[in-house]
Amino acid sequence: MIEYVGAVAALLSAVAAGFAAFTAWIGPNSAARLAERLRQDYDQSAERRRMKTYIFSALMQDRSSLVSTESVRAMNLIDFVFNDVISVREAWSELYASFDPTRELPEHVREERLRKLLSEMGKDIGLADAFRLDDFGRIYYPNALAEEDRLRYLQRQAALASLQSSI
Repeated sequence: MIEYVGAVAALLSAVAAGFAAFTAWIGPNSAARLAERLRQDYDQSAERRRMKTYIFSALMQDRSSLVSTESVRAMNLIDFVFNDVISVREAWSELYASFDPTRELPEHVREERLRKLLSEMGKDIGLADAFRLDDFGRIYYPNALAEEDRLRYLQRQAALASLQSSI
């Protein structure tokens, strides 16, 4: 009987040694895979946050007039970058609908919807406590710059009319 117990003990000791060897072999590989996966997740999260911040800052910068190439690109990225934030996508959908000229919405409605979009983006990227809704409406747009933009618009309209009349 003692020989039987000794044999079982030896067998269990060998199994334990086998598990220890297996763990020593697989542990570092598992740890390396886990570390790599965590690094990739962090990189992906950091890139997503960078893109969200880019879109938010581009729209904040051009909120007086969303016609710059940068703000148009930013708006076209909203559904992609904020795909996991329903409140932002709904606010974007409402703003987008206000751009439809057949709806003839007053300008203040479009501005209100833009402020709502910016507010929802701010909440998502962690700036909710830093901004109030009226902060998004505060815009510095000097008259000289407005006149320059208006002049470019009128020149573009005149050139377009000239080209259309020559056709």
